[in-house]
Amino acid sequence: MNGGQRSVFVVEDEYLLAIQIQDDLQAAGFDVIGPFTSLRSSIAAAKRETPQAATLDVNLNGEFVYPVADELLARGVPVLLLTGYAASDLPEQYRNLPRLSKPFNSRDLIRTVEGLLAGK
Repeated sequence: MNGGQRSVFVVEDEYLLAIQIQDDLQAAGFDVIGPFTSLRSSIAAAKRETPQAATLDVNLNGEFVYPVADELLARGVPVLLLTGYAASDLPEQYRNLPRLSKPFNSRDLIRTVEGLLAGK
C-alpha cells in the first residue's frame, strides 16, 4: 500500500502521545500511517508502506528505532526523530537527521513535518 501525497508514518510507543501526534497531523491535513508502537510492527510496516515522511520515536520500550529509520531512509523517505536524547547521544549516522526534543508542541511538529515534505 502506498501512502498519499501527504502521508506520514508514525512510530511512538507512548499511547497518549501517539494519539496526540496522529490527531495533530490529521488536523493539519496529513494521512497518518500508524501509529506503530513496537519495533517489530514498525519494521514490518516500513517495508510495506511508502509514506512521504516519517516521525519516529527513538526509544521504543528499550529498543531503538534505527532499523526502521534505515529502511525508510534507504527508500528516500525523510525521517524526523522524536526523542529526549541530545544529538550527541545518538549514533553518528543519525545526528544530522531532523529532530524534535520531547516534550514538543503541535505547532513545532506540524512545521517540521511540512519542512520535511517541502525538502523532498
